[in-house]
Amino acid sequence: MDRRANPPGKFGRQPHANFHFAGHKARRIVLFLSVAVFVAVMVVAIPQGEAMNAPPAADTPAVPGMLAVGETLEYEVSYSIFALGKVKLQVLDTARRNGALVYRAQAYMDSYNVPFVNLHWLFYSELDPDLYSRYFSGVDLKDSSSVSYANYAFDYDDSCIRIEEGIRHQKGSIKKKSDTISTIYQDGLSLFYFARGNVHANREMNVPTFVDGKKVNTYINFMDKETSSEIDAVKYPIGTIEFNGRADFVGIFGLTGGFSGWFSNDEAAIPIVAKMKVIIGSIRLELVKWDRPGWVPPHAAKD
Repeated sequence: MDRRANPPGKFGRQPHANFHFAGHKARRIVLFLSVAVFVAVMVVAIPQGEAMNAPPAADTPAVPGMLAVGETLEYEVSYSIFALGKVKLQVLDTARRNGALVYRAQAYMDSYNVPFVNLHWLFYSELDPDLYSRYFSGVDLKDSSSVSYANYAFDYDDSCIRIEEGIRHQKGSIKKKSDTISTIYQDGLSLFYFARGNVHANREMNVPTFVDGKKVNTYINFMDKETSSEIDAVKYPIGTIEFNGRADFVGIFGLTGGFSGWFSNDEAAIPIVAKMKVIIGSIRLELVKWDRPGWVPPHAAKD
C-alpha cells in the first residue's frame, strides 16, 4: 500500500530538549483515540490555530452523521511543554470488500526530530458502517530500505483473521497465519471511529481489539458527560463529551493503560483533546487543524 498523500510537513511547536523514553516503541495506533484511540487511540500547533480551509460560509450545510468522506483531522501530541509529533487522520472514500460496503480511512503518524523517538507510520483501515474493522494495514516507514508491514483481514463468515506480516520486497520475510474469532473486532484505527460513534452511549464497554497480531481488549467508559474544552485552535470553550477507559496492551509512545477523551458535543463527535498514560507520565493529543464541510466547533453551554 502506497502513501496517498505527501508526508505532512512539520509545523507548530518543535521539541527542544533531550529526554528519554526508555526505548519503548510504538506498535499500533490506538487513536483514539480516542483516540481514538487516536488515534483514536492517534500523532499530531498552529500558533493561532485555524481550519485547513477558510471558515465555512453560513449556508454551508454540515455533513450529517459521524463518518464523513473527505474529513481530515490533525492532532499534535505533547508531553509537558514538549511537542513530540503529530497524527493526520482521513476518511478517504467508500468501497466494497467481499461485497460489503466499507469506509476507507487512513492515519499518518510522524514524530518530530526528538532524541530516542523515531516514529513514522501509515495506518489504513476499512470500516463497516456499523463501526467495526474488516481490514487493517500498518506500515512502518521510518527506514525506507526496510519497510515492515502487517495486514489483517477479518473474515467474519469464516470466523477468522488472516494475518500477513513481513518486509516489503523481501519475499523470505513474509509470514502468513490465521487466528479464530467469535465476535467482531476493532483494529487500532477503527477503534478511533468506534469511540466517536458511541460517545453518547452512557455505558461501559469491553471492546475486542486486534493489535500487534494479538487479540486484546479495550475497556471504555462512555459517561455521556457534558463538559467544555479549550484548545489553541479555537478562541472559545468548546462543548464536549467526556469519557475514559484503559487498554490491556502497550500502545503508542508506551501507552500503559489509562486514557481520557473529550469529543465535540454534536453529531460529528470530533475528538478535541485526549490524554493517555505512558511510561513517563501522561501525553496529550490536541486538535490543531480540520477539514470537514460545514463543521464549526460547538460552543460550550453557559453556566
